[in-house]
Amino acid sequence: MTTTDTIADISLSQTGGDALESEATAGFHVELDSYQGPFDVLLGLLANKRLELTEVSLATVTEEFIAYINAMDLTANMDEASGFIDVASVLVEAKSAALLPSFDDGERDEHSMDALRERDLLFARLLQYKAFKQAGVDFRTRMAANAGRVDHPGYVDDAIAAMMPKLQLTVDAESLARLAARALAGAPPEEVSVSQLHVPLVDLREQASMVRDRLRMLPAGDSMTFDQLTADTDTRIEVVARFLAVLAFFKQGDLQFKQEGPYADLHLRWAAGLRSTADSVKGGDAGSDSDDGDVMISEKDFA
Repeated sequence: MTTTDTIADISLSQTGGDALESEATAGFHVELDSYQGPFDVLLGLLANKRLELTEVSLATVTEEFIAYINAMDLTANMDEASGFIDVASVLVEAKSAALLPSFDDGERDEHSMDALRERDLLFARLLQYKAFKQAGVDFRTRMAANAGRVDHPGYVDDAIAAMMPKLQLTVDAESLARLAARALAGAPPEEVSVSQLHVPLVDLREQASMVRDRLRMLPAGDSMTFDQLTADTDTRIEVVARFLAVLAFFKQGDLQFKQEGPYADLHLRWAAGLRSTADSVKGGDAGSDSDDGDVMISEKDFA
């Protein structure tokens, strides 16, 4: 066997199988005089020496593959095109080695050594291509499996971290567990209070009477701010009740207010003289108040 024949045989046998039959050529079919069918089957026949490489027109195969690629989206099939180029380079190298004139003396001249070196480099490049292709498949699988996960590492600014006190643990895990068990064991049964659904926390009529009396005590023409009116309240619900009373009195025409702008002080004044005393006595019109009795405030005052 000659040196060039050995080069051709080794190039095909070592690069056959998985290395040549890649996914890049799975959908490509060729129509030659000596063979018609899938390109990967052709590679298998050549690798198993069931078909002579010298009988295959690589130019025709290349032209058909170019037509096959042009009919597809090149940007979406770049891997297929690059894979064919790598496979075709092996075939060209092997066929050129098979067509070189052989030397009967069997001496390895410089040309034969260069051919061997080129074969080794080509084979190494194919192995590298196969490794990168497999790595690409692994990356695609991992990215698809983790497509819904987005990592966001937490961090603390150095200036803020310097202001934070050093954490000091005064209890260990076992002590904390014992404290939790003790607290849960002595906890009263869970109850939901419904008292707020039946008993008002603040009497609206009482708060309205207080608002009326304080405004009436002012000298004629003077006013009082809402902050002054609620200065003695202890809870927020009392403030709300007095504000509702102000709204009710304003709707009834018993109260005047003035505010210079948003968030400015709200000045309140009792509208003395706008309504007669008789209309303000309990027993008069609904929604009025008396001098000595409770204020008449109903739901319609807030409608």
